[in-house]
Amino acid sequence: MDHALKVPSPAPPDLPVVTVSRTAPARLGGLFTLLRPRQWVKGGLVLLAPVVADPVAAVAQVVPLAGTLLAFLAASSAVYVFNDLKDRERDRLHPTKRLRPLASGVVNTPAAVALLTALLAGTAVLLTALPGLVGVIVGGYLAINLWYCLALKHQPLVDVSVVSLGFVLRVLAGTVAVGIETQPALLIGVYCACLALSLGKRRHELAAMLADGGEATAHRPALRAYSVQFLDHVVVVNLVAALVGYLAFVWVSTPPYGPVTAALTFPFAAFAVHRYLQMVTVGSSGGNPTEDLVRDRALQVNLGLWAAVLGQAVLASIW
Repeated sequence: MDHALKVPSPAPPDLPVVTVSRTAPARLGGLFTLLRPRQWVKGGLVLLAPVVADPVAAVAQVVPLAGTLLAFLAASSAVYVFNDLKDRERDRLHPTKRLRPLASGVVNTPAAVALLTALLAGTAVLLTALPGLVGVIVGGYLAINLWYCLALKHQPLVDVSVVSLGFVLRVLAGTVAVGIETQPALLIGVYCACLALSLGKRRHELAAMLADGGEATAHRPALRAYSVQFLDHVVVVNLVAALVGYLAFVWVSTPPYGPVTAALTFPFAAFAVHRYLQMVTVGSSGGNPTEDLVRDRALQVNLGLWAAVLGQAVLASIW
């Protein structure tokens, strides 16, 4: 028997009319916005394992590593364009997503299709110059995420699992590009951290849905299978698992000072977890994890100190 939260699909909310510009500069700006440049920071995960575990190999293999990064940026932007094409009608029901270029009408469908084609072609060209396994990983990323856009995004728990898998594939591709040993602890830590962020986003959307009388389910039907209490529990579980994965990765990846590095950087990792939970449960944040994490001053300072201590340990392990 299905015990999921049942919320009836509401009528589209009355939203204020948005006047959009369709001049050439506006269309070009809209096409650039379709690429989601603010999300490109996620591509940095391609560099994570090589820079922390083997910076010498990262420098020696900088060309394939940079190519892998560019391939993932193009592939992820292609997924965003495809998603916006498919969901342009549904996005018009959302208070903020209705402002996206396709939903608002700034960019027309043929222009978006042309952009999508160019991105896929560019990704294919980049992959011809990269190790074959990188091509398999990027191809898998595209296939899984296109399936996500078509169907999986509406399956509770499957949706957030697929999103998190995409981040793991970024890390794995960077590892393969420079030819270093795969670190399972890092992959597990990244998966759990990204799963927590995705679940936190669902929590934010569900809380907004309950406050507004259910309108959010028209945009994301999978929310009907979640509850705020359930999401609070699973976010915490995954953040704890991410912490364990991080400690295990640092412990074995920065010899001979791995245990010391793990101990010195743990307070920064723990603070990041605590601050994120505070933002989600007390501050009602979490709707856009990338924006929340980038804009929060406390997290910025913490990240800077964390990177400084970890960087010293990495340099010490080289010398």
